[in-house]
Amino acid sequence: MYRALLIGNSEFPGDPDHLRSLLGPPADVSLLAAALMDPDTGLHQADAVRTVLEETAQRIRDELEEFFESALTHEQLFLYYSGHGLLDLRNRLRLCARDTTVRRLQARSVDLEFINGLIDGCAARSIVVILDCCFSGAAAVKGQDPAARLAGHGRFVMTSSSHGDTSADAEEAGAASPFTRHLVTGLRSGAPGRDGLVTAYDIYRYVHGRLRASGQIPHMKTEAGVGAIPLARRPPQPAETETTDAPARAAGDDAAPLDVRPVFTDPDGNRSLLATYTDFSGVLHVHLPQHGVVLTTHRDEITASGEGTPVTAELYRHADVTWRDIHARVSGHKMAELRADSSGGAVSFDLPGDAGTVEWQQSQVRAFRQASSRGRWPGTPLAPNSTANEYKTDRGYRRLRAAAWRVLLWSLSALVLMTAVQGALTGDTWYERAGRTVIALAIGVCVIQALRYLGDAWRFLHIRSVLRSSGLYAVPMLMKTGWEEEVIADSSSGGFIGGFKVDDKPFAWLRYDSAPQAPPAQGEPDGILPEEEEWPMWRSLAVPLHHFHSRDITERSDRSDRSGIEHVEVIGTPKPGRWVIIRTEDGMLWPHAKAQ
Repeated sequence: MYRALLIGNSEFPGDPDHLRSLLGPPADVSLLAAALMDPDTGLHQADAVRTVLEETAQRIRDELEEFFESALTHEQLFLYYSGHGLLDLRNRLRLCARDTTVRRLQARSVDLEFINGLIDGCAARSIVVILDCCFSGAAAVKGQDPAARLAGHGRFVMTSSSHGDTSADAEEAGAASPFTRHLVTGLRSGAPGRDGLVTAYDIYRYVHGRLRASGQIPHMKTEAGVGAIPLARRPPQPAETETTDAPARAAGDDAAPLDVRPVFTDPDGNRSLLATYTDFSGVLHVHLPQHGVVLTTHRDEITASGEGTPVTAELYRHADVTWRDIHARVSGHKMAELRADSSGGAVSFDLPGDAGTVEWQQSQVRAFRQASSRGRWPGTPLAPNSTANEYKTDRGYRRLRAAAWRVLLWSLSALVLMTAVQGALTGDTWYERAGRTVIALAIGVCVIQALRYLGDAWRFLHIRSVLRSSGLYAVPMLMKTGWEEEVIADSSSGGFIGGFKVDDKPFAWLRYDSAPQAPPAQGEPDGILPEEEEWPMWRSLAVPLHHFHSRDITERSDRSDRSGIEHVEVIGTPKPGRWVIIRTEDGMLWPHAKAQ
């Protein structure tokens, strides 16, 4: 049997100067109650969910005491709080009530020690505690006062922030806070389940993945196995039938790359694809260079469209997307929160100021569901990925890796020889002097050899960092290769002017592949690739290639079957000052320096 107690406080009339009114708690409690009692996905009966809103500290303590002391051994309890959280002078978390004041915080708030004592004496088999308040991580981490922490046997504690951080409130009245909104979405449809059930740990992973990009990091504490307790159901999904829409990937073709890019339509009706970054968690960062913003949403919200769950996105200005520990992260100033129109099966966001729309088509939404259920989302560890094996066997990669090993071996050899000189050959006999001379020459050779390969070793470390941090997620782009002249000083005379010579360096020029997915109207040009003479007008990123690609670039230029422009995949963040790797139909292209 499942029982829940949901507590929310948004008004604090006794101390408005220190405890401002909140927008989220009323909606947090009502939306969460509806999700727990959902006839399709919920586990709770209507009479087993009790809500407590805008009550005093004493009334909340009475409700808590009744809730825990009446529990039976076969029951699973669910406790939730939304409101202000404050730390007292002993750094203990206190949950604020309607009559809470900072001056009388101890008497007019609910201490976690009180809740911990009730849980200790509770007969229920398992207890889930979820706190959506500032400093709520104090309930999930160990600190100076372990007795006040809620973690223990048979308990699963999930908090909206860490011990010393704040939690975001709703942005408007009637909306839920970001933490609870993702919690509700995860319960209803977002979090994946297994064997028809969604566990507490599944919910935590879903919410953590959605909030990570915003900087608000949820926390969890549990004993072994307790995280597997069920919180929601997943009814079996009917098999999806193909429609006449063009699919985002070939049906049944698991090797085909999943195209996660949405279609942007400007006010004049022009359509183009947008560069999109994602990782194994399902977060989607869409770059809109026309407006200098990044739109961030999540795969699970898109796949849950049409099930009554709102699809939301956050808009960041002055934003940048970077990779760290196989996570795609966005930084910038949050400027708006958007809600999508998903009535027709597609998911469409209207940008502020009638600046256009960003839309994932219906066929993409279906492809997202399939990729997520099969564990084939881009960047998923151990998912089939041709690039994962391709780069390890690539001749250029092996050459760069060998350079790093050579630097290490030559440096160690020099160090060993220096140790030998200091430890053994310290006398003044002729053979010791000769030995020192020979070893000094050997050390010089080792240093010269190490310096010879140092540049490639340095490049290898940067390239390996990009490959590891990006999860091998690739951005579709267009590329043209060629040569760029570089004037360098030289003292020789043949073929040089004024003591300088001109050296050709292999380069790749990239731009985003923004061709529309939908075919053009009859009689219109397809506009997918620009004409050759138009190339200098649209190339946006120059990547210096390693010199061992010189022959390959020459062969590409000589081929008569090529237009000179290729569809490629770029691993890393294609921006000036970043290291990127280019994957082509003929293999990998490795950079000599950062993109320009």
